[in-house]
Amino acid sequence: MKEKFCTVWSKSLAAAAVLVLAAGLMICAARINAEAAETELTTEAVEDTEAAADTILLTETDIFAAQSAIDAALLQEAAAGYSFESPLVVLDPYGNSPLTAVAIFSTDEELGGTITVKGKSEENDISGTFDAATNHIVPIYGLYNGDTTEVVLTLDDGTSVTLEVTTEEIDTSAWDIEAEMLDSEAYDYSTMTLTMQSGGVLLIIDSAGDIRWYFNSLGTQGVHQLSNGHLMAPASYTISGTYYKSGLVEFDLSGKYYREYAIPGGEHHDFQELSNGNLLVASNSPDLSSIEDYIVEIDRETGEVVWELDMRDILGDTDDGASASILTDGAEDNDWLHNNSLWYDEENDLLLVSARHKDAIIAVHKTEKTLAWILGDPDGWESIDESYFFTPVGDDFEWFYAEHQVTMLDNGDIMLFDNGTAKVKYDDNDNRVTGNDVYSRAVIYRIDTEAMTVEQIFEYGKERGAEWYSDWISGVISLDGTQDALQVTAGSNLYSAEEDSYDYGPIYQLASGYTSTTHIDRLIDGELVFELTITGDTYRSQTYRSLVLSVYTEGATLDVTQTGVLLGSLGEKATVEPEADISLEDAETLPDGWTFSRDATKVTLSGSFTTKTSADDLADGYLVLKSADETKVYTLTQSTTESDGTTTVAVKGWVSPDGLEGSTWEIFLMLDGVTYASGYSVDF
Repeated sequence: MKEKFCTVWSKSLAAAAVLVLAAGLMICAARINAEAAETELTTEAVEDTEAAADTILLTETDIFAAQSAIDAALLQEAAAGYSFESPLVVLDPYGNSPLTAVAIFSTDEELGGTITVKGKSEENDISGTFDAATNHIVPIYGLYNGDTTEVVLTLDDGTSVTLEVTTEEIDTSAWDIEAEMLDSEAYDYSTMTLTMQSGGVLLIIDSAGDIRWYFNSLGTQGVHQLSNGHLMAPASYTISGTYYKSGLVEFDLSGKYYREYAIPGGEHHDFQELSNGNLLVASNSPDLSSIEDYIVEIDRETGEVVWELDMRDILGDTDDGASASILTDGAEDNDWLHNNSLWYDEENDLLLVSARHKDAIIAVHKTEKTLAWILGDPDGWESIDESYFFTPVGDDFEWFYAEHQVTMLDNGDIMLFDNGTAKVKYDDNDNRVTGNDVYSRAVIYRIDTEAMTVEQIFEYGKERGAEWYSDWISGVISLDGTQDALQVTAGSNLYSAEEDSYDYGPIYQLASGYTSTTHIDRLIDGELVFELTITGDTYRSQTYRSLVLSVYTEGATLDVTQTGVLLGSLGEKATVEPEADISLEDAETLPDGWTFSRDATKVTLSGSFTTKTSADDLADGYLVLKSADETKVYTLTQSTTESDGTTTVAVKGWVSPDGLEGSTWEIFLMLDGVTYASGYSVDF
């Protein structure tokens, strides 16, 4: 039996349910696709006598409330008695995963079954199972974009129904995706490739190069699949810079959020799930005075920081071993280490830190917080004893430079992506490798910590030359814990036809006039069996990393009974001394167009203004909080665009409740040297 179902939920629901579900969907989509509840604020005047009479008091937004309403509505529909032959099909129930749906139906007996989402060819079918029950909410993953996909549901008693599910088209023009199958017998068609695109999009792509899942509501730098089958990604809110996120979010392919963790100092680049369930996270110093050199362990159940490491305590904040990549990365002055990945070897209690700006993998005894060894070119290291470094042995050995994504194979070998930037140290930059001589590699090293020797036992990519060169991001993973099954992501190849060159680093990633290419290569027994190529003319075609996963992972069933929870804290935000005195008595009224909001972990604001002041002369922006007893000043983030003698300034800011409890605070801003009263206040 074949039925075609409406893709608009409200057409299939009773009027009362329509209101609940539609409202929930709209709120959820706004919450997820904007940045962390920035769209809601209280509009009634403050009656609290402690607050200024002419301010509006911000009330706390429950970021999981809308999701809970959707869960409740789904459960309500599951009890409505839709037949297996004519189920209710709901597209994108959480408003953030448009190539997914759920099928809702009831059976007289407790029955489980299977689901097959048909591919355009049989090898790209996606199959999974659902548990025995009488009321069913079965997730549908792998729908084609702007097309109709056949979905086959089969119960354990052999009864089957075929559905046709049509999705609305989403814009995927940023990516021209080509797939080349070189060895179909060696390729595992039960898995697909998840890519982490620059610009904040996650994609799942099948062996034909078709997009089968799309998600753009969280950060994309360092997504992993957890032991329970869920995914975890950086949160959407940026607390500093361009990619220092407020924490991490656990979610499933339907787009439901289960846990969000707020982390002092935020998250960047990478995390690892430990065997005890805790999260080891690449972070910044809690006051953000030092970046990409701090690591914390987060208790999975409470969100609390239970262990922390400042890499300055291991190496000292020195220029030792400085990489020439610093000169072309556009890095901030305090980005002395640039930790872009981590790996914990539990058996030996070793934490491996990938320090791009040192061209080195730093191994730390996690419990003792002491230096174990350093893998990398020893040139330029003066304050670290030479006994901590390895001596190369064997043929065809090369050191790595400006590396990414360190991992350890089951046999203890160290694997990483050698971006190959410059191939010299900072002090030897005049001899850096440039032009058509550039190349990147996936490389595996075998170390002997007793003899302190290192041998290179595998490399891939050097033979691909400059056309495969990837100066930044990128990575390599093992699919089975060995070097026999690898996936390599060369995610940032830039080409200028005008210069006929591929030799470009991160400072060019947002510039126009370049073709951006990602190569994602599946290697079996050292041979290339499959390659995805993603090209475009913007940074969105750049790929941070990729994963290989089964779309229907065992145990990762959508759970509409679990309520999402926000854990942890951003910690007390550091105050600053402003460049000039701030007078609040004569503050001007802030113009319309600014957004202020509050959730459990922070108050946020955003807006923009235009000024005649040049970007170079623009004064720092400040967030000012004033209570009856004191005044606190915090920095704002300002991004500028100059045109026709004017500067447009985009402004963002935040502050956590920590250290502000027990008072009501009026909110002021200082922009381009002028103080403004926001008209809002907050109490904690």
